[in-house]
Amino acid sequence: MSRFRLFGRSAPEPPPYPAPAHGSPSGAWPVPAWPAAGPPPAPRPATAGPTAADDPPTDPYGFPPIPAVAASRPDPAEAAALAGAFAVDYLSWDEDDPARRGRVLRDYLPTPGRDPARLGWSGSGRQRAEFALPGLVRPDGEGRVLVDVRVRVTPYRAVGEHGPDPSPEPEPEVAGVPAVAPAPTGRGWRGCASYWIRINVPVTVEGGRLVVDAWEETLGEEPAPGPPAAPSADDHSLADDDPLVAPGSAW
Repeated sequence: MSRFRLFGRSAPEPPPYPAPAHGSPSGAWPVPAWPAAGPPPAPRPATAGPTAADDPPTDPYGFPPIPAVAASRPDPAEAAALAGAFAVDYLSWDEDDPARRGRVLRDYLPTPGRDPARLGWSGSGRQRAEFALPGLVRPDGEGRVLVDVRVRVTPYRAVGEHGPDPSPEPEPEVAGVPAVAPAPTGRGWRGCASYWIRINVPVTVEGGRLVVDAWEETLGEEPAPGPPAAPSADDHSLADDDPLVAPGSAW
């Protein structure tokens, strides 16, 4: 016989019944009947909403943080095309028609604070940018890129009387939008040798469209101060260094 036995579930201790008669087989003790098993529990009805087990664990110090939505970055090819067009208009100006520059540059900016005709320009002179060569496009923070652009420009020198044309001819009907570059020739101006200028144009997405982020250029932009007003004959105020005149004196 093996040393160990395998036993099943042990029966409960029988109640104190009378001992069986002599010679009766073992195991004749009456075994009480176990209660019949009831019907299985009804299945849990399915619910439409999530249960407590489906909820993700929360932050012990509060609600779980909401992930930040990354700003969409401009497409490099579209950003390069916009930067090239802006660079040509930005480096062109004409003091005889400054309003044209403001009308054109306004379409590049998201929300210009004032007339952008003087954006990066002193307001005097004449210059024409012919074409641009966009280069490297590199990210510059969230949702913004910097485009390296080379522009060839032709400055002009005043050689005579010039100014707005008193009787300008109407512009021809062209399927396109105006550019800032003035005409190759103008009354009182002579073209000089051309130069290459290299600038970085910041491009971002604003309101679902590509715009030029010229915030650094517009910071601190103030209109040029005008000439001091001449004192009128009725102005009897004294400056700080004027001598005080005593009543009845010869001054």
